[in-house]
Amino acid sequence: MADRARSRRLAGPRFLSLALIGILAAIFSLLLACGTPPPPGDTLRIGIEGNPTNLDPRFATDAYSVRILGLVYEGLFADEIDGGIAPALAEGYEVPDERTYRITLKPGLVWQDGSPIVAADVAATYRFLADPKNASPAQDTFGRLVAIETPDDRTVVLRLAEPFSPFLDKLTRPIVPARLQDPAKLAAAPVGSGPYRLVDFQLGQKVILEANPRYRQGPPPIPRLEFRVVANDTTRLLQLNKGDLDLVVNAVPNFAVKFFAEMPGRLVQREPGINYSYLGFNLADRHGIVSRREVRQAIAHAINREEIIAALLFGMARPATSLLAPGNWAYDPGAPTYPYDPERAKQLLDAAGFPDPDGDGPAVRFTLSYKTSTNKLRMRIAEVIAGQLARVGIGFERRSLEWGTFFQDIKSGNFQTYTLTWVGVNDPDHLYYVYHSSMQPPRGGNRGFYADPQVDQWLDASRRTNDRAERRRLYGLVQQKVAADCVYVDLWWADNVAVQTDRLQGFFLRPSGDYRALATARLRP
Repeated sequence: MADRARSRRLAGPRFLSLALIGILAAIFSLLLACGTPPPPGDTLRIGIEGNPTNLDPRFATDAYSVRILGLVYEGLFADEIDGGIAPALAEGYEVPDERTYRITLKPGLVWQDGSPIVAADVAATYRFLADPKNASPAQDTFGRLVAIETPDDRTVVLRLAEPFSPFLDKLTRPIVPARLQDPAKLAAAPVGSGPYRLVDFQLGQKVILEANPRYRQGPPPIPRLEFRVVANDTTRLLQLNKGDLDLVVNAVPNFAVKFFAEMPGRLVQREPGINYSYLGFNLADRHGIVSRREVRQAIAHAINREEIIAALLFGMARPATSLLAPGNWAYDPGAPTYPYDPERAKQLLDAAGFPDPDGDGPAVRFTLSYKTSTNKLRMRIAEVIAGQLARVGIGFERRSLEWGTFFQDIKSGNFQTYTLTWVGVNDPDHLYYVYHSSMQPPRGGNRGFYADPQVDQWLDASRRTNDRAERRRLYGLVQQKVAADCVYVDLWWADNVAVQTDRLQGFFLRPSGDYRALATARLRP
């Protein structure tokens, strides 16, 4: 009986994947004879699967918005591939003491409309972010400022109330012109300093960017970028196949990647990524089920991540053990893990007070509600997870929602369980944003309402010391404790996968999966 059950477990998702491959192969066979339309001149067309929710860089937190805005706005510094930072609008900086930062702007900087970028723009942006009335997700950082001084047009002096070791890393936050601090004014006339200008945004359809002729490093080679919102996987694949799309990053279903790799005129890039997928819990859940640590640990042991990665992700991911990925200077490889072990899961459920009511019968111990987006892969993953949890007696009622509605529900605490992905986490201080009790919604990203005084103390201490070795030790303790508490079920770090037409040249994948390499890429003549 056990052997037959194991056979069904392994066959289910693989059969589903093979069926999808067969369908896709049939579709592609029909379309290959359709021909490819002429290239669209000076426009690069990028397919995205979801709608940007906020194109104000002071408020944007979703991946679609942040990645597009990364081409339009700049901060004093920019994230580097290795997790460090490099000067962007800043020419240099001094730290005369642990609470003071003196930043010098590069000479001759201008906004996309030709007006000069001056220290007053930086000061106005940081004052806006610091004001709690504006409810910016960056208020926790910039609210620590007690003084912002601009002794001249190229110098900004930032004074903190107390030492805050991650502060310099936070100065990658985009700068907005002083005259456009009002969100309504910025929305009506978006002006940044990045390589591209935002010229059109049609909700649910497209975002159009045009090259900034005044960019500090010179105009980008590609004159026009058109981000098309194509929510349906099949439609997106067909458009990429036909040549209606030139680039899709991390939005090509994994089962389709090999087809494009073998297709003339298409190129595939694949690199290990740092985007972290997880199963989250509402620890304030009124039902009192997932608030029990043993239940969360049981769920972690009941999920066979390796099977999902092999069958649905086609091996294009690594099992995750932390929000931080290997390669990050603060990653701790020693945090507790939860290997697939359904028998251990059953024992934990028994200990938590949820015994199996009928042995191996059909009755469930309890039923959880689960939310995800309408993304087809996410829905298939949810189906497989539901099947795996059923084997240990957990019911899993699934509900898929349009992205904007789903994301708002998660931010509002309107869920019991869900899956999401933290995208492009380089700064280990992100652990504070996700796990500190003060960061519960609406202020921060602690969407599960986790609260542990010891974790808070470690995270607070990590912000008071500039000693990197001590910060690494403290971040390691945090990772070990939240793993032991199973605040999240670590799922995987997904590989970054880009599929493109060969008319795009010089584009490369960054660990965060962003689009910044488009600033130097070219279109084939």
